[in-house]
Amino acid sequence: MTATYIHTRKKAGKFHAVLRTLAVLYVILILAAIGYLWTMTQDRYESSASFKIARQDSSATEAGLAQLVIPGIADSSSSDSQLAIGFVDSADLLLDLEKEFSLIKHYSSPEKDFVFRLPADSPLEERLKYYRSRIRAHYDKDTGLTKISVDTFDPVLSERIADYVLKRAENFINQLNQNIAHQRLDFIQNELSRAAKHVEDVNTELIALQNKHNIIRPDEVIMDKLKTVHELRMEQLKMTAEVDSLSRDSPSSPRVETLNSRLRSLNELIDVEMAKLSGPEQNRLNQILSQYKQLELRLEFAIRLRTGTETLLEKNRVEAIAQSRFFSVIQTPFLPEDVNLPKRPYTTATILVVGFLFFLVLKALVHSVLERAP
Repeated sequence: MTATYIHTRKKAGKFHAVLRTLAVLYVILILAAIGYLWTMTQDRYESSASFKIARQDSSATEAGLAQLVIPGIADSSSSDSQLAIGFVDSADLLLDLEKEFSLIKHYSSPEKDFVFRLPADSPLEERLKYYRSRIRAHYDKDTGLTKISVDTFDPVLSERIADYVLKRAENFINQLNQNIAHQRLDFIQNELSRAAKHVEDVNTELIALQNKHNIIRPDEVIMDKLKTVHELRMEQLKMTAEVDSLSRDSPSSPRVETLNSRLRSLNELIDVEMAKLSGPEQNRLNQILSQYKQLELRLEFAIRLRTGTETLLEKNRVEAIAQSRFFSVIQTPFLPEDVNLPKRPYTTATILVVGFLFFLVLKALVHSVLERAP
């Protein structure tokens, strides 16, 4: 025998020895994995529900038309569904579920299934990660529906948790609608309250002015005073003409003195009435009229401001209703009857195929290494 032949036989012997070892390990690992799958893995049951979030405003319709033209554009339903999905994934909800349904006790209950169970002493971060793998929500862009899936080791519990999550998601969307509406309307309502108070304050000032001077409409009083003064002046002119005529015809007549006395009284009355009409004092009618007109203008402006604010408030209320998110339940949670996971026949076939391919790769790798060895 040549040295080359002997060396080749040694390499072949090493290769077959390693190959036998790999084959034994392959069989052991495959049998262990399949045995664990069929004997120790705990059955898991999945319950699901689906809902749709939609709006009735025109902008949502326009967004939907735009999405038909440019599919990459996200519509409002998608963004609203992401809010609900974020809520389902939130630590607040998951910790609430943990307390409500004793999830730590449930998910750590399988004694034999140490691979898929939750360790009872897991920290918060690990528990949240585990819950998110069991309680999920995702958005289907083709149907526009958001699906909630819950899988546990108990079919009844899966249905209860799915129903609870669905109701909490609906309450979250409804509360979100209320919060947004309140944020939009609170400012306008505050402005409306200020405008209404301003109207009330100006109206109070106007009434106080009327009560102070015992005058309801100063402009009407002034018109009456002017009319009275005009009548007095006409009477003054007549009386003056009568005095002049009498003084010319009968200068010594006692009636002349009487008429002059009446004329002086009439002049004094005219002066008094004119003094009431104008002057620098605050109780003069022209001053009262000026104050009254200013208050009237302020009151008119305040009323217009209040009316405009009321209109704006009603408009925003209508817009808030139109842009509200409507939560529609498409499918309610159901009680699962079949085991969802693990899918034992499928998983067994997968283990065999993947294991065999991995064995072939290792075989080729070992052969390559031994061929290059000296």
